Amino acid sequence: CRPNPWKAFITIAHGCDNFCTYCIVPYVRGRFQSRDPRAILEESRVLIDQGVLEITLLGQNVNSYGTDRKDSWSFARLLRECAALPGLKRLRFATNHPKDLSPDVIAVMAEGGPIICPSLILPIQSGSDRVLQKMNRGYTVEQYASIIARLREAMPQVGITSDLIVGFPGEEEEDFQASLQALERFRFDLVHTAAYSPRPGTKAAEREEQIPREE
Repeated sequence: CRPNPWKAFITIAHGCDNFCTYCIVPYVRGRFQSRDPRAILEESRVLIDQGVLEITLLGQNVNSYGTDRKDSWSFARLLRECAALPGLKRLRFATNHPKDLSPDVIAVMAEGGPIICPSLILPIQSGSDRVLQKMNRGYTVEQYASIIARLREAMPQVGITSDLIVGFPGEEEEDFQASLQALERFRFDLVHTAAYSPRPGTKAAEREEQIPREE
């Protein structure tokens, strides 16, 4: 029984291949694996027949969908196919990785009309290139900025939520100030902020320059 009979969540992929140095997911959930697209679409149809109006597609990194497959399925194609299902009123997805959010996905969102919600989570995690490199995020602040610009050019009304970690091992005052500047620059609609907490088994937890909790 769903808490909300009109909304449902569908997992489209398991695991992750990004190995961000603070994240335990690849070690506990395994490497990235896309679900069969036909199974996803069939599950969506069943839910719609049950009265579901809004579906959220879930994955640790939805943008990687299809990269482990040998056919033509990509996240952009899956998004387009899901949005075309009769009876579906709203389609959302989470979470995105900036280095993998392709122009094709942005284009499908822009053409999705009232079905694909012009809203997404795009974690920046830090406004410092130095810290982003330590996190193994795979992008710079300027590369992130170019994605934000493409999103807002394609969809002026787009709502962007982000995640930000404070106190990553080795972060200095100038790195923290860079994160504050990033918040002022990008003007996110919502930001999930968190103090860094070490996850045993991750590279970041092994680093010696841990920031004191008091700081």
